[in-house]
Amino acid sequence: MKKLIAITLAATFAIGTLAVADIQSPPGHQFGWSRKLSRALANLAYGGSEIFAVWTKSNRTNGNIAASADMVVDGSKRAAVRAGYGIYELITFPVPSWKHTYRPPYHKKGHIDTWYGYDEFPPQVGITSQAGYGRTQNW
Repeated sequence: MKKLIAITLAATFAIGTLAVADIQSPPGHQFGWSRKLSRALANLAYGGSEIFAVWTKSNRTNGNIAASADMVVDGSKRAAVRAGYGIYELITFPVPSWKHTYRPPYHKKGHIDTWYGYDEFPPQVGITSQAGYGRTQNW
């Protein structure tokens, strides 16, 4: 009986060391048709928030006058681009159309350089938008 248990454990160990599996999820696992549909609806509904996000970014760096001009020109352009991508993704959400995946078709550089590229979803505008406060108190 001891010999049978030893052979069974040795065989199980040998088979277990030979089994190699990739248990990580693939890189595009979060992108599916439902995320593409939600991205399309968000771009259509909240794409206009790009106008106010451009004003906020330009106001921090260039001042009020430049911010008002950037808001009209660049903000309107970014809102129109968001609306265009929203219509495109709404029409094509059931099929993997962009490079045979469900990834967003626009260039994402928002976290590297906020002036160029687009994030996956439109920016948040309001009190909760990129709050620059913390819980610590500095004297």
